[in-house]
Amino acid sequence: MASQSPPGRSLPGRSVHNLDLALQGGGAHGAFTWGVLDFLLEQPDMRFGAVSGASAGALNAAVLVSGLVEGGPEAAGKKLWAFWKALNRSGREAGPMLPMAEAFPLAFEAMSEWWTAMFQDLSLPTSPELGRSAQALLRRLIEEYVDFDAIRSADAPLIFVSATNARTGGAHIFRNEDLSADALLASACLPLLFPPVTIKGADYWDGGYTANPPIIPLVQDSPNDDLLLVTINPITRDTTPHSPSGIANRITELGFNQTLIKELRGLDLMQKAVLPLAPTNGLLGSLQRLRIHEIHDQALLAGMDPGSKLLPVWHMLMKLHCAGRRSAKDWLRKKGRKLGKMSTVDLTDRYGPS
Repeated sequence: MASQSPPGRSLPGRSVHNLDLALQGGGAHGAFTWGVLDFLLEQPDMRFGAVSGASAGALNAAVLVSGLVEGGPEAAGKKLWAFWKALNRSGREAGPMLPMAEAFPLAFEAMSEWWTAMFQDLSLPTSPELGRSAQALLRRLIEEYVDFDAIRSADAPLIFVSATNARTGGAHIFRNEDLSADALLASACLPLLFPPVTIKGADYWDGGYTANPPIIPLVQDSPNDDLLLVTINPITRDTTPHSPSGIANRITELGFNQTLIKELRGLDLMQKAVLPLAPTNGLLGSLQRLRIHEIHDQALLAGMDPGSKLLPVWHMLMKLHCAGRRSAKDWLRKKGRKLGKMSTVDLTDRYGPS
């Protein structure tokens, strides 16, 4: 990790960019987001004021905020690395699939396709209860790498984690004061693979169904005007799936993307409505000042088998981590000068109706 200036200060001659982060979920593909964060944490003029996430994005967000409070950017970078390495180690302990994939990397694609066919075919009579042991492994990781006391401290960046109420279908946003290991497990709970997580009498499933990631809380509650979105789920596909597992996966992908697309389309329309108005305060003022940015690698992630989201193989995690660092570096080189001045993503072009 590169040396960092103290929190809240920049190097001489460089201004500080205060960013909010919105981190999308996508299983093991969240290693791409890890790479993005790893690069941004090395930049002495970057500060994160608020972070939101769903599923893997929520895990990245919680580890990031915990590390920032404990020891600043360098500590956060080290904690993220340790978390993802431990996730890989836990995956190897959970069963034979991961050791086989790591022992025979050339066969990894075939293995991930088999995994997709076996566990994402909706006609397969499996029980989510079979995933309880995997949930227990993830809980232990969360408890080891997330310091909830640090997250609840006055110095912590704001954090917003989404989960879906299985009975009402509504989004529940967990914040610093009520974030817990249960909340993070709920945010990452795929209902066909894991039993629901019960919190205060309510059953929760993956937050990606209702807020992937949460955007509105960042606009409402954060004083920052620059919002960086890190996306890992492909918006478009070159081909239409025809197998049961491929169709099921694409339906899930569409559902996880639609929550984000609808939220960003709504923001785009509201921004266009309030921009011509005289400067105002409150939520309308926040919308007027809001500048949106995005880092993604559509080509890489669209080319990966969906089943690999469930297999945190180390060589794949490192491939995604390197891609995230590269994408963040390219984004900063091409668009960094516009931070604090204007949006660098056209929401109409990127997320508007086709």
